[in-house]
Amino acid sequence: MPQPTPSSVPGGNDLSSLGQGSYVCLRKTSFPPPQAWKSFGESGQISKGSLGPGSSDILKAIKSFDPSPSRVLNTDQFQTLILAMVLQESNGNGNAVNDGGMSYGLLQVQLSEKAKETEEPATCDPSGCTYDNYLKMLQQGVYGHSGTGNPIPPGIAYWLGQYSPGAALRGYNTGSVPDESDYQVATPISTESYVSDLGNRLGGLPPQRFPDPNWKLSNCGFKLAITG
Repeated sequence: MPQPTPSSVPGGNDLSSLGQGSYVCLRKTSFPPPQAWKSFGESGQISKGSLGPGSSDILKAIKSFDPSPSRVLNTDQFQTLILAMVLQESNGNGNAVNDGGMSYGLLQVQLSEKAKETEEPATCDPSGCTYDNYLKMLQQGVYGHSGTGNPIPPGIAYWLGQYSPGAALRGYNTGSVPDESDYQVATPISTESYVSDLGNRLGGLPPQRFPDPNWKLSNCGFKLAITG
C-alpha cells in the first residue's frame, strides 16, 4: 500500500485534519472529542469491505449495545468507538489469536493460561462465526470486570468510567494509564500509536489509508511494540 508522505501529515495537534485522507500523528493528549467523531452509520460505510465476510453480523452485534453502557458517550458514539476498536484490534477477524495465545477475538480480550481454566475464550472458526459468537466477544471486551481475581481484564466500559475516551483507550490497550498527560506513554508490549490510531479511525480515516508501523515510527515517533 502506498504510504502517505511526511509532508502530508500535520504535526500532531491539528484535529481539523482528521479524516482528510492522511494519517495525523496525535501526540500528548490530542484526541478528537466525541461530538467530532463520525456517526456509526458513516463509520460503517467507511469500513465497508474491511471487516470480512462477517461484517453484517459484527455491525448488528455492535448495534446491540443500546443504550450505551458509558455515561460519557451516547449510544451512537459508543457504537462508533466499538467499531473503531474492532478494526484496530482484529480487522473483524473473529478467530484472531495473538500475544502468544493470550489475546482473542474481535477485541483481543486477554486470557492467561490460568484464566482459560475457567473462562472459555470468545472466538470461533472464520467459516462458522455466528452473531452469537461475535456478541460474546464484544461483551467480554466491553464489560470485562471491574475488580481483581477475575479471568477477564477490565473492559472499555470500565475504563470509560474512570477516564476521558483517549485515556480510556490507553488503559484498555496497556492495562493502565501510565501518564495522563501523554497517551503515547505505554508499556513495551503495548502499542504506542494505539490512541492516535483510534483517533484517526474515529475521525473518519479509511482503513486502507493507515500507514504501517515503521512509517509511524519514522514520522510520528511511535515505537513498535515488543512481540514474541
